[in-house]
Amino acid sequence: MDAEILEKYLRAGKIASSAIEYGKSIIKVGERTEKIADEIDSFIISKGGKPAFPVNLSRNDEAAHYSPGFNDDRRISNNDIIKLDLGVHIDGYIADTAISIDMSGKNEKLLNASRHALENVARNLRPGITLNDIGEIIENSINFFNYKPIYNLTGHQLDRYILHTGMSFPNYPSGEKDIVKNGMAFAIEPFATDGMGLIKEGKFGNILMLMDEKEFPEVYEKYHSLPFSVRWVYRDFSQPEKIMEKLMNSRKVKKFGILVEKKHGNVSQHEHTFVIFNDRIYITTLLK
Repeated sequence: MDAEILEKYLRAGKIASSAIEYGKSIIKVGERTEKIADEIDSFIISKGGKPAFPVNLSRNDEAAHYSPGFNDDRRISNNDIIKLDLGVHIDGYIADTAISIDMSGKNEKLLNASRHALENVARNLRPGITLNDIGEIIENSINFFNYKPIYNLTGHQLDRYILHTGMSFPNYPSGEKDIVKNGMAFAIEPFATDGMGLIKEGKFGNILMLMDEKEFPEVYEKYHSLPFSVRWVYRDFSQPEKIMEKLMNSRKVKKFGILVEKKHGNVSQHEHTFVIFNDRIYITTLLK
């Protein structure tokens, strides 16, 4: 990593943190999730970024991977716990961030569990810290509130146009001795639940990703190797139905299912992107 790349990570993070604040302002009871996601996409683009993956608006027992589809009628309920998870990239350099929003006002303790876990990691993060130590901080922080982390979801290292690569960051002390070091970019995302602490894959969440760039060159040109939305296909192509049929029938396209807590417990999530450069920790998605 050099200073120019760092600057792109920082720019992406600034836009992403602003998009989170914008998203919070438009998530209202009764509003269509498709409209919310479209407006957040437009906001990101207006600020000079590009979405790094479809806006996630997972709710309640959904931990991740629900993004509104095309002509999606799902609306925000006054009992929803919304996980607003979004990504921005500048020239492929990604910022990934998430917050939880409790529409009922009755689940603040659960939200505090994942929020404080992330804050505690940020306070203790340093070059040389192990994945085990990070996981221990997360689990202890969540257990303090009498909740469980999601054991089979992790944070992840980032690379140019690659959302998940390299090391994974478990939300519990896994025994892994790999360390974070200079030149790394990664997202840490504690999930807290009042369920059993495990997720399973549910129905299709309207998110796709190319596994082979050669099969869909026109799609790859727009989205590269990053996840993309069904909504975007209808927006970006003149014959979206034909492209969608080919995408859905292809074995070389990953179709993301909604990740649901196994006992249907409520889930909260908070996430920041971190970059280590010259022994300094940058929280790129922390609103300044």
